[in-house]
Amino acid sequence: MKTRVLFVFEYPPEDEAMARSLIAGLRARRPDLEFASVHGWFREYRPGGLRPHRLGNILWVYLQAAWQVRFGRVDAVIVRSAPPGIQLWTQWWARVRRVPVICWLMDYHPEIEARLLDRRGPEFLAAWLRKIDATLMPGFALVVVLDQAMADLARRRTGGGNVEQHPTWGDARPGGLTPVSYVPGQGGRPLNLAYSGNLGVAHSLAPLAELLRAVRQRHEVNLFVIGTSPAGEGLFRRLGVDLGVSVTIHARVPFASLPGLYEQWRIDAGIVLLKEESAGLVSPSKFSGYIDFGLPIVYFGPAGTSSAEVCVRFRGGFWIPSQPDPAALPAAVMGLLDAGAMVAAATGARAAARHFAACNGDTLAEIMSPRIPAAAGRAAGSVSPLVLQTGEATR
Repeated sequence: MKTRVLFVFEYPPEDEAMARSLIAGLRARRPDLEFASVHGWFREYRPGGLRPHRLGNILWVYLQAAWQVRFGRVDAVIVRSAPPGIQLWTQWWARVRRVPVICWLMDYHPEIEARLLDRRGPEFLAAWLRKIDATLMPGFALVVVLDQAMADLARRRTGGGNVEQHPTWGDARPGGLTPVSYVPGQGGRPLNLAYSGNLGVAHSLAPLAELLRAVRQRHEVNLFVIGTSPAGEGLFRRLGVDLGVSVTIHARVPFASLPGLYEQWRIDAGIVLLKEESAGLVSPSKFSGYIDFGLPIVYFGPAGTSSAEVCVRFRGGFWIPSQPDPAALPAAVMGLLDAGAMVAAATGARAAARHFAACNGDTLAEIMSPRIPAAAGRAAGSVSPLVLQTGEATR
């Protein structure tokens, strides 16, 4: 008897590299698994979280997830935390039928909103969101998080168990990493820095402005921005005007197209930003879009993230901690302008890329597979009506 697994995510799993490779890994280990999916109308991510098309997507996923989990033939659920809070909504409905749910936690909603309410109020809403989270989190069969900071927070909410750590990954594999053809940071031209990805509430441009100002006092510097929202583009342009730094804006491109832009612009290092108060809430995956192509990173943010690991464990970049460290910024500036230090950082970035590329859909499937019970093992008397609409099944 086939075990029906419902994959809940805002975008179709067959259109997203990580979800697609995870499902392939699960199928390889468990031929008994059969997948269906719930996703939104729009198949591609578009920056701008409060636009009508995004709000419509969110509502549709919420409605479909509730219907499928409550009334569909579902033996287990894998829910990825987009749209915001969908994992708790799914777990609420799954409890009615005692369907096991695996949570793939990418961004820690609703704690993100709770911390925002801590600052802006009303505080009772923050307490209410945390109560809901603490009530439902222990019910997951497994919670997969991205880094150590997120694992620490999730374990506090689950009571200490059922939490595993696994980073995000790109399209590259250990044998297929493609470093840029040039050696980053070898002088004779401006220092070219890239920021690839969205700019949201978890990111602040203030520390980047300090770095650019310090570099510009000694060397010409350019900033290249790829795939941020219209609001983010405006902030970057204003930053360039204020500092007298050239800022080039480019639309979002597929992961595989990034090295072409890096080659064209001769990018020397990639920027990763994370506010201290966002530790454990999000784990920037931007670092992989740099190190997979042999570029060092400049990381502004807290400890416990994969980006910090790149800088500390592999020496693949320069870390400027969120907590005050007067020596960190000057050290990063000196490293970025020193040819030997950049060669060493690029070497470390490639070593980090090999490490993280070994974490992929197969390794995550190895973690998740034992937590998906066979259909025959489900409790007697569980209701499994015919699925009326599952969205598109994975290929």
